[in-house]
Amino acid sequence: MIAGMTDETWVLFDYGGVISRDQPDADRAALERAAGVDPEAFWAAYWNHRRPFDDGSYTTADYWRAIAADLETRWDHARIELLADLDVRSWLHLDAGTTEIIRALAARDRPMALLSNAPRNIAAALADLPELTPLRQLYFSCDLRLAKPDPDIYHRVLDGLDAPAERVVFIDDRPENLTAAAAVGIRSIHFTTSAELATDLARELDDSPAA
Repeated sequence: MIAGMTDETWVLFDYGGVISRDQPDADRAALERAAGVDPEAFWAAYWNHRRPFDDGSYTTADYWRAIAADLETRWDHARIELLADLDVRSWLHLDAGTTEIIRALAARDRPMALLSNAPRNIAAALADLPELTPLRQLYFSCDLRLAKPDPDIYHRVLDGLDAPAERVVFIDDRPENLTAAAAVGIRSIHFTTSAELATDLARELDDSPAA
């Protein structure tokens, strides 16, 4: 499926919107029911507080209490646990095409890693996914205490991979994350579909400098 991969260029995957699909409508509806508030206001607060949750500044309880405060409501411990569990599960729906690409790359011994904006509870769930086992290193924003598109997060990952920027191909669905990666010299692919990704990867890796 993906030919010509003989160099040691790393493939660095984003998770949400690349390896996983976006939160399905049914999961979003379950979160809305559990929250018991206006859905539009819920999602505004959900995303408003996501960055400090992703970069480890908030604990899980901190995050949901901050949302509740925005919504002028209170959730007890059991409700927060339910919301947190539903949230984690909503991010575990994988894109079959992307996971097939990961398997194909692994079969050719392509070095791969993950860079995801993820809070600690989601990072823990992702680390247990068998589909991510072929990825040699997993970088989560909560561990790095940085979140994309902060330029420093890309430098930290390059240091961890011990690879120059031109030997890394980063795949993300968000243009702002790709722009920040490109600014430090990382080669980037804008994810739209797994079929397009297979084509883009073959081109990028075929054009890689010899290892």
